[in-house]
Amino acid sequence: MKRLHALAGLAAAAAALLLGGCANTEQTRADAHKLLQQRSAAMSEPQALTTRYTSALEQFGRMLDIYHASNKTPLYVQSRAIGDATGLSHPMVGAELPGDITEMVRSAVNRIGDRVVYVPFQPDYVMGHVQQGARMQLTVPTVLITGAITEFDRALSSAGRGVDLGLLFGKGKGETDSSFSRQAASTISRLSLDFNLVDFSTQTMLPRMQATNSMRVMNDSEQDSLDFAIYGNGFGLSSNTRYLQGRHNAIRLLVDMSMVQLLGRYLSLPYWRCLPNGAPDPVVMQRVARSYEANDPAKRVRWMQETLRDYGFALEVNGRMDERTSAALDSVIAMLKLPKPKDPKDRLDPEVFTRVYVNVPVETPRRTAAL
Repeated sequence: MKRLHALAGLAAAAAALLLGGCANTEQTRADAHKLLQQRSAAMSEPQALTTRYTSALEQFGRMLDIYHASNKTPLYVQSRAIGDATGLSHPMVGAELPGDITEMVRSAVNRIGDRVVYVPFQPDYVMGHVQQGARMQLTVPTVLITGAITEFDRALSSAGRGVDLGLLFGKGKGETDSSFSRQAASTISRLSLDFNLVDFSTQTMLPRMQATNSMRVMNDSEQDSLDFAIYGNGFGLSSNTRYLQGRHNAIRLLVDMSMVQLLGRYLSLPYWRCLPNGAPDPVVMQRVARSYEANDPAKRVRWMQETLRDYGFALEVNGRMDERTSAALDSVIAMLKLPKPKDPKDRLDPEVFTRVYVNVPVETPRRTAAL
């Protein structure tokens, strides 16, 4: 009988453990599910990736609608693999930089609009489909972009400051010891990218069609601590904050800006008007002036008339400096606060045309002379 009671007790204990285990498992699952819901609610929603130059790329596309409205053929652009020339993307040195930023270049070019079309180079993909019987029409690019990450100067300069304060009082009656310290440090590194344009048909570098831009990368840290003790019993507080600017984000900023500059130079457009705090580019100003100066007087007048039409003047493009053309030009010169030409012949001066050309209003697309 005692043996039966013992067996019954063991069975009851086993059943209790089993039920407790089930209950514990169910509660754990419930807690895990609740934690998942809380963390999912706190997680930020996916957002479209934009930079301070995203609007610059889009505005550059609108500028193309104005300056190249009569040109129906888009500019076909292709790029070679854009990688890291510093060697710091290698895993053996910590992979501090991305090894390939070609996709960033493609995204930047593709964001401009339908007047600049990126042509991918994927021979294996194309050949695979051709072998399966697909018919493909290949587009030959006009220009080829080459480039690389060319500089990363780590810890180019650094500085640090610290403050320490300690107080000891109440000796003999209630010894109290307190201290406070603050440490701050800042490190600046520099990151640079180089891009060049190649004429695809001749496979030669286009003179002065390049963009070389640098950006500082910040690494800031700050640490505070407070200690307070009475009779050796005390407490302490400490905080540590650090800000490290993302290198990938810095590279994307440089890529977006460089594409505006590179293609703006090639197309002789005042691209700096799209950039924050942009300044006139001497390369573009010289190209516009030389192209205009190479024309005969009648064609110079036609270029000026077409440009003035983009300011909203209803002029006939007849190649003659008539009264309406002269009045429109005087109005624009006054609006831009340019020196008024003393001699009527100076109205066709290349410098005057260049200043008028690069300040065409870009709010409303109109047709202008293509250089």
